Amino acid sequence: MDELFFRGIREFNEGKFFEAHDSFEEIWQGYREPDREFLQGLIQAAVGLYHLEHRNLRGARSQLSKACSKLTAYRPEHRGLSVDLLFASLQRHLGVLEANRERGVEGFEILDRPRIQFSSGIDQSIA
Repeated sequence: MDELFFRGIREFNEGKFFEAHDSFEEIWQGYREPDREFLQGLIQAAVGLYHLEHRNLRGARSQLSKACSKLTAYRPEHRGLSVDLLFASLQRHLGVLEANRERGVEGFEILDRPRIQFSSGIDQSIA
């Protein structure tokens, strides 16, 4: 799982959200560990950001909300990743989406791209 997991992180951090979704989902499909919902949260975050890039604001809101719901149980960190930092970034994006709900796509501004960051003490060169 590790190689595919780190590939998903690299893809996510490079803004290749569709590819990151595929990588994480490939793990998730056969994964039966207790933290299965953590992977699902990463998948939903990637899908939500993909929707955001393609101006599907309704889809983005839905998937980012689901991602936050799943990831909150794994805060502050899980699997060597800072879940708090990712969660906070997704929450900021949701806030902007809500603030611009009435104005739609024309009034929406994309924030800085969220990243999956490692907690201290993890060899970041592997991702």
